[in-house]
Amino acid sequence: MADRDARERDILVAANEYAYVQDLTKGDIVLYVGPTKISLSNTERLVELHAGRFVPVRGEEGTGGVAAFCAADIAQYVVLENPAKDPAIRPVKGSNSAIELQQGRRVVVPGPASFPLWPGQRAKVVDAHALREDQYLRVRVYDQVAGADAPIGAERIVKGSETPFYVPTTGLEVLPDAAGYVRNAVTLLDGQYCVLRGPQGSRRHVRGPAVVFPEAWEDFVCHAGSKVFSAWPMKKERGLHVRATKHFEAKAGEPLSAGPYRAGQEIFLQDQEGFFFPGENLEVLGEVAPLPLADKEGLYVRHLASGRMHTVTGPKMYLPDPTQVEVVKRPLDAVTQQHYGLVDPDPSHAVAITVPPSFAVLVVGRAKREVVRGPAVRILDFDEELEVLGLSTGTPKSDGALLTTCFLQTDGNKVSDAVRVKTSDHVELELTLSYRVSFSSPEPGGEARWFNVKNYVALLCDHLGSIVRAAVRGTPIDRFHAQSAAVIRSAILGEKKENGPRQGRLFEENGMLVYDVEVLDVRILDGAVHRLLADAQQAAIVSEVGRRREALRLEDERLREHVNREVCAQKRQTLTAEVDLAQGQRDLEVARAEAEVEVMRVSRSGRARADALAMEIEGAARADARAREALLERQMLEARTQAFRAQMEALAPELVTTLKTLGNQQLAGELTKNLAPLAILGGGSVAEVAQKLLASLPVGGLRDGIAGVLGAAAPNPPEVDAAGSSD
Repeated sequence: MADRDARERDILVAANEYAYVQDLTKGDIVLYVGPTKISLSNTERLVELHAGRFVPVRGEEGTGGVAAFCAADIAQYVVLENPAKDPAIRPVKGSNSAIELQQGRRVVVPGPASFPLWPGQRAKVVDAHALREDQYLRVRVYDQVAGADAPIGAERIVKGSETPFYVPTTGLEVLPDAAGYVRNAVTLLDGQYCVLRGPQGSRRHVRGPAVVFPEAWEDFVCHAGSKVFSAWPMKKERGLHVRATKHFEAKAGEPLSAGPYRAGQEIFLQDQEGFFFPGENLEVLGEVAPLPLADKEGLYVRHLASGRMHTVTGPKMYLPDPTQVEVVKRPLDAVTQQHYGLVDPDPSHAVAITVPPSFAVLVVGRAKREVVRGPAVRILDFDEELEVLGLSTGTPKSDGALLTTCFLQTDGNKVSDAVRVKTSDHVELELTLSYRVSFSSPEPGGEARWFNVKNYVALLCDHLGSIVRAAVRGTPIDRFHAQSAAVIRSAILGEKKENGPRQGRLFEENGMLVYDVEVLDVRILDGAVHRLLADAQQAAIVSEVGRRREALRLEDERLREHVNREVCAQKRQTLTAEVDLAQGQRDLEVARAEAEVEVMRVSRSGRARADALAMEIEGAARADARAREALLERQMLEARTQAFRAQMEALAPELVTTLKTLGNQQLAGELTKNLAPLAILGGGSVAEVAQKLLASLPVGGLRDGIAGVLGAAAPNPPEVDAAGSSD
């Protein structure tokens, strides 16, 4: 049992490993460097450094407490805390007593390196920093650096363009950020810039193209997560609103005019092209776009210095200078919009009033009155308004419900009203009248008086109603019933002139002219009088209708007889014309027949002469053709004869003899083949049969030649015995 416990307390430490053992009686920590075996006694325990304290390692953790050497390759370095006070001391294999350390100090051990840690030391292995040309490191001094006088806490920048591979020395540490140790410089293209912020709020602006490395005390200004900003494009039709951040003096050749500028001064740049880069002296407040104004559109602009308002009208592209002016809106309430005849107006634009034809409006300001007649579009200034009229409505007209409007109808205006009157014989009537009204101004600039009376309808109806009542009061009912329109028109418009219209009724108060009156209805309020007048009128109508009916019948008879006479006269003229037409047709037919006979005679004689001439020409042509053909045939025959004669003369007599002999032999051979059966049947020789056959031929020489050939070639006939058989 004791042997097993002893084996369990033996700890093997391999090469490149180490372990810490604490003496429980003294508290000393001993470093064991492998390869070795640690045999723990009852007063010793295996410990490890954890959170700055040595804590025991539990037995059930197996090989816990044994750690590998701190190792770094050639591309790494080690940051060692609490280095040995004597740098020459090196741990040996086996047990090593604790040494004196420099507490709170750090040293950098470049790779390659491999070593155990003395009790109380901590180490961190860091990869060496490989930098591209557009990358950098931020390095801080935390201790005295050999060969350098930099104070502790000072920072500097290590650029990849100068040091592509960096390992810090003792006294320097590389500061990490959220993404690691290596930081990217800012690459600027054409038209881009960046801002670096230094201590005490100083700023540095850098324009592209460039690769920007910050100084150790600078940081990049970020906006929306970006360190790169685009320069402000400047166009002639646009403007740029900038502000000076401090006092400076601009030089010639800059976008600003040469001269001094104070801090906070706002500047407006326009009519320039290119890029504008903000700097340490200037910041951009915004870009100002032009405001398009069509024809009959406007804007309200306030001068910041004086507060004076003025109206800018189109058509134009208006570019407001924010350092001098500001665009002001003029919102209108719903009632005012209705009075002005506007539907959803744009409050950013000036109020534009559209005046239809035959209408007018009165524009009023603080010190002016102007009448605008349609058709026209009037843009109101900021302090201008339209005069509002309140017109009586209903029939008869009353002020209970006024019609509010800004538009006065100057031509073709029609106002209807109902007037109750009484005749001279005390008959009450109700008249429905319609007045035709216009507004005129004989003197120039007198149109403003049209709006002197806000309710011209009430003035018109009240005044003309009193005139109509006075005129009817002096007229009996029978006369008025028959001449109501003439009485009323004469009372209002004046008596009718012989060669001209009525004078009309002019109102001096507002220049209103009543130039016509229509009587729409005359209603008698007393029923009995109405019936009497209706009966009298009916009787008069019946009498008048009868009289007109008889007159019409007389006129019809007169017209019918006149028509009959006119019909007879027209028929007689028609018959005379038909006779003349028949005579003309006969003369035309005779002339046409004579012309056809003459044409036929001329045509036939011409055709006969043409046929004879054609036959004569055709006969001569045929005779000539036959003569040419005969001559041609005769010439061809002579040519063939001459050719055949030449051929025959070319043949030699010997050739003729040879050909004859060969022909006789071929003919004899064929005869021999075909005459043998005849010779057998006749009992003679083939030559005899051939002689008999050739005797009938008319050619002697040919016959003798063939016979000679047959005699020489024909075999003797076979002998026939008595029995009729042959050998």
